[in-house]
Amino acid sequence: MLFWIVVIAIAIYSTIIIFQKIVYKNEIPNFFGYKSFIVVTGSMEPTLNVGDIVFVKETTDIKEQDIISFKEQNAIITHRVVGIKRENDKDYYITKGDANSGNDTELVSIEDVEGKYSFKILWVGNVILFLQKPVVLIILFLILLVVFVIEPKKSKEV
Repeated sequence: MLFWIVVIAIAIYSTIIIFQKIVYKNEIPNFFGYKSFIVVTGSMEPTLNVGDIVFVKETTDIKEQDIISFKEQNAIITHRVVGIKRENDKDYYITKGDANSGNDTELVSIEDVEGKYSFKILWVGNVILFLQKPVVLIILFLILLVVFVIEPKKSKEV
């Protein structure tokens, strides 16, 4: 039963996120003011591990040692702020992954920041990535079809 509650909760969450992606094409979807990202590299270990879901909240109150998620080219990176540099009356963040030996090469402007780290859910990102595979979605759909449509009809016939 707990398994199905988790699967249904993830399905509802995913549906809301997919809907927002369709409606607001150029924005990253949010869920009650929080944006979520799945950690796919080990650059922030041991603080954040591959498969964790990171939730960030939009803010302009960013200080050194805060963890932020930011746009870099076509990706979202979640790293720690290790310094703040002021250029042309504008603040830029110097970032670094906890597991990386050096700072990131690019400075991060406030416009590229998606939010500041609030909390994480351990390993659930692995489940979501697994559930997003087309073959898995088809199998889950067939299982749900059997459980909720075909099986109740069989029990009524008996």
